[in-house]
Amino acid sequence: MSRPWRVRYAGAKYHLTVRGNGRAALFLEPGDYERFMEQLDAALEADGVVLFAYVLMPNHYHLFVETPMGNVHRFMQRLNTAYGMYFRFKHNRPGHCFQGRYGARLVAGDRYILALTRYIHLNPVKVKGLASSPMSRKRDVLRGRLYSSYRGYVELTEPEPRVDYRWLSVLGCRSDRGNRRAYRGFVEAMLEKEDEFFLEEIGKSRYAIGDERFREETEEALRERRLEQAASGDVDWPVDRKPALESVAEEAAGVLNVALSDARAHGRRLGDRKAVMVEWCCRLSDASQRKVAQYLCYGSESAVGKARKRAKTALARERELAAAERKLLQRLNAGQKIKR
Repeated sequence: MSRPWRVRYAGAKYHLTVRGNGRAALFLEPGDYERFMEQLDAALEADGVVLFAYVLMPNHYHLFVETPMGNVHRFMQRLNTAYGMYFRFKHNRPGHCFQGRYGARLVAGDRYILALTRYIHLNPVKVKGLASSPMSRKRDVLRGRLYSSYRGYVELTEPEPRVDYRWLSVLGCRSDRGNRRAYRGFVEAMLEKEDEFFLEEIGKSRYAIGDERFREETEEALRERRLEQAASGDVDWPVDRKPALESVAEEAAGVLNVALSDARAHGRRLGDRKAVMVEWCCRLSDASQRKVAQYLCYGSESAVGKARKRAKTALARERELAAAERKLLQRLNAGQKIKR
């Protein structure tokens, strides 16, 4: 079977999977997991990638991400190269750390996205040896998994700044807490059975998870590009350069309903909203962190770094700010997405 192509475009959402070479372990001790998470954070920030869900297993990992800048290849190269170098040096293991290329399927549609997050979070209880375990044991394993976004989803720990929880709103409850409780029930309903719907859906295409129309459009686009290139490789749909700092700042001010002049003034009169503007300008514009500091009147890059940490916490906690980010991404991506 030929290797699957990678489909890339601005705003694409992916289920990413990576296995250890020959299904060997990727994580041998707690420090390995911690190092991977540090490198994941660095890659998310460097490439402006949005993380929706993750789980690390001993010999593989799953990520569900969005790439506003259409750069999944750079993100995965950065992450896997950094961790592979660490792992080989730390454990004195020459050769390849990972098994072949990473898996990357496009994802679309609220129903499929929710099912995917459940599939990812349930990985720790779908391993050999737990099939015949009592329900209580499976629940403990699921809720106790440290290197998983599930605990933050269902309020077993504080929301993680690295995770965007926007899909919880699809559950339609009146409050964020209600959505998190509903999500817990949604996931744990599958502790003792398989999600036949989702397993059937992911078997329908190597390239896409979504409804029939989405799968067909993705496959058709791939066929057309194969004919054009007449060679195997990635399908690199047009990706615009990152927008200018001024453009991102102007759009950010608009979705936050603040005056750009106020955002560019000294002081903290805008509170978390200015910190969020800083985060968006650093992540989504073509400017360096130093340039963002100068543009938004911060005294140093370290002050910008502190503001970005506050922003990530605020975005994880406040639904209004998370909704504003979605609106900003839609505006910035409006002219970049491929016409299907």
